[in-house]
Amino acid sequence: MSLGKIDSVAVVGPMRLEIGWDDGRVAGVDLREVIAERAALKALREEAEFLRVRMSEDGWSLEWPCGVDFGAPQLRRWADEQAGEIMAPGAFRAWMQRHRLTQEAAAEALGLSRRMIGYYLSGEKPVPKTVLLATRGWVGRIDA
Repeated sequence: MSLGKIDSVAVVGPMRLEIGWDDGRVAGVDLREVIAERAALKALREEAEFLRVRMSEDGWSLEWPCGVDFGAPQLRRWADEQAGEIMAPGAFRAWMQRHRLTQEAAAEALGLSRRMIGYYLSGEKPVPKTVLLATRGWVGRIDA
C-alpha cells in the first residue's frame, strides 16, 4: 500500500464526491466552493460534466473529460479540512490576523517554531488538529 492513492470515487451530490484512499479512509469532499471560486473550473459547474469524474490510471488523481484534474494529496487535504481533522491555511492566517499576531508571536503562543508557522501559512504543511484546537482555545496573553 502506498499511502495517498485513491481507490474509489463516487458522486454523492451536486459537486460532492465520496473518495476512498488506499489507507482505508473514505470521506466526502464538497467541491462547491472550490469550483465556484475558480473560473478555470467552470465546466464542472455543469452536472453532466461533474458526473463524468474518473480516477486516473495510477490512482494519483481524479480527472474529468473537460481536462480538469485534482491530485490525491489535495483532495485528501480538502477532505481532512472539511472533516475538522486539519485547519485550512486561510483559517490559520485569519486567526493570526484576528489576534494581530506576527509569525514570531504565533509561534510563541502555540509553542511552535517560526519556520513551522511559515509552513502552515504557505500551505506547504497541513495545520494539524492539535494546532486547530489550540487556536480555538487561545484567547491571548493574560498578564497578572
